[in-house]
Amino acid sequence: QKDPDYLKLWLDSFVSSYEQFLDVDFEKLPTRVDDIPPGISLLPDNILQVLRLQLLQCVQKMSDGLEEQQQALSLLLVKFFIILCRNLANVEEIGMCSYINHVITMTTLYIQQLKSKTKEKEVADQTSIEEFVRHALAFCESLYDPYRNWRQRIAGRFLSTVEKSRQKYKPASLTVEFVPFFYQCFQESEHLKESLKCCLLHLFGAIVAGGQRNALQAVSPATMEVLMRVLADCDNWDDRNPEEVSRKAELTLKCLTEVVHILLTSSSDQRQVETSTILENYFKLLNSDHSALPNPRRCRQWESRFIALQIQMLNTITAMLDCTDRPVLQAIFLNSNCFEHLIRLLQNCKVFQGRLDCLAVSTIQALTAVMHKSPAAKEVFKERIGYAHIYEVLKSLGQPSRELLEELMNMAVEGDHMAVGILGISNVQPLLLLIQWLPELESHDLQIFISNWLRRICCINRQSRATCVNANMVIRIIETLNSHSALHCTCAENLIALLGSLGSQSMGSEELLQLIRLLRTEEPKRAHPYVVPVMRAILAMARKQGMASALQYFNLCPSMAGIAVPSIHKWPGSAFSFNAWLCLDQDRVDPSTTSKSGKRKQLY
Repeated sequence: QKDPDYLKLWLDSFVSSYEQFLDVDFEKLPTRVDDIPPGISLLPDNILQVLRLQLLQCVQKMSDGLEEQQQALSLLLVKFFIILCRNLANVEEIGMCSYINHVITMTTLYIQQLKSKTKEKEVADQTSIEEFVRHALAFCESLYDPYRNWRQRIAGRFLSTVEKSRQKYKPASLTVEFVPFFYQCFQESEHLKESLKCCLLHLFGAIVAGGQRNALQAVSPATMEVLMRVLADCDNWDDRNPEEVSRKAELTLKCLTEVVHILLTSSSDQRQVETSTILENYFKLLNSDHSALPNPRRCRQWESRFIALQIQMLNTITAMLDCTDRPVLQAIFLNSNCFEHLIRLLQNCKVFQGRLDCLAVSTIQALTAVMHKSPAAKEVFKERIGYAHIYEVLKSLGQPSRELLEELMNMAVEGDHMAVGILGISNVQPLLLLIQWLPELESHDLQIFISNWLRRICCINRQSRATCVNANMVIRIIETLNSHSALHCTCAENLIALLGSLGSQSMGSEELLQLIRLLRTEEPKRAHPYVVPVMRAILAMARKQGMASALQYFNLCPSMAGIAVPSIHKWPGSAFSFNAWLCLDQDRVDPSTTSKSGKRKQLY
């Protein structure tokens, strides 16, 4: 305490000994080290009080400007605290002291200097200031995300609830200074380095991922305003590094995803912000008005960047919905009119000149995510938007790519369309849309690819055939076959074979009449090109295939399906019996549920 030079020497020696714990780069996973720093009880007596006074003196001299030695000492102190916090048993006690508030005060003043654009700043070396800021933010991370949950999330490793519950030490309580500090850092921050903004976003993500209590304190109207403002700024790159700006957008979206997930696990009295409010602002930004551009010379550049941002935002919707409380979040998305916003996005994007197909693919992915395994969401989409409308919107964007058509196939099976035999039909409407689109496709290769896949997926088992028949697919196929001049012969044969398979399940008189009419030609002596394949299909319908089976049956495949019988006191006579044959078709396997305990139907 009486010899500052000796203190600095001791700190230097301590930091050098444990330098491997100074992993201040948020982009890297923490280094695994066998040794751990000492506990507070093993440090010299009164060392924490001495260091607090030293830090306080640095804060008090900040307004006049710190000398080089004092700058070095303040950085050394922050490094010392980071190392100390890597022994997780020390986190709570360090967090309860006033160090963090002093460090935040100094960091705020330094960031103000870094944000200003003056001649002095251009001349002066800012390296030492930046180094302090980066270490200060890493110190905050050590307190509020001691297990580095955020870094693991960024690296693509997701911790389960069980893994999180095994984390013995809790993060320190979040200081009330954080929200004003975070908000202030992004005010008039156009001259602040993008890399430092990324560090600030990393810190926010770390606080949210570190623990629910701190997360709910950090997620406030002010911080959500900052995230939306940062996101809106990502389409205006100026002379900034495009990679850094893109990374900033990615981090902001990951922060928002983490925020949505943490809000889902909280009660209404704990939340400062509702998920619906976040989504409202999110969709408003997604569909921003792009008609007035500040600089016509950069119009094409701006357009490309804005579309890139929109694609990132659409992909984030899918990431948001990948959570344990998915049905709850799906309901919130529906109440936020997400379908209308997404279709409007497709309609508005026609003014752009490039990457439209990528935007359309990401939009279909987002729609699929919102409707995934939710009959209610599918019904809402059918009523509010309708597949006829989305077909017209997609058609207006020009010839579709294979990727877009494959995404509609994924929507139908709610998974990978190539997993035929594993995934069945979850949403038949996209299949009807694809059949309708076939004559419009200029590429014969695409026609053959789509029709071949449709034939396989629709005929895979009794349940798939019944689903297609109930959706009036037979009529849709016949309507498509009427445009035979636009269809490749292989595509037409695939559709007729599909029609034969569905007809063997069920064929109405009106459908049969339409099929016969299909074969009419203007020249009586000239046979229609479909005569032979259609006759084969009709023979396939009439032919007895496999075991005898009932034409009328109950479908008990849906998870909530069952047969209700009257209550006992309403039974006629003294007994009641119910007889039925069971047809145990091989059920489709859902990869997401293979690890869970299987379900079974009960007969009683």
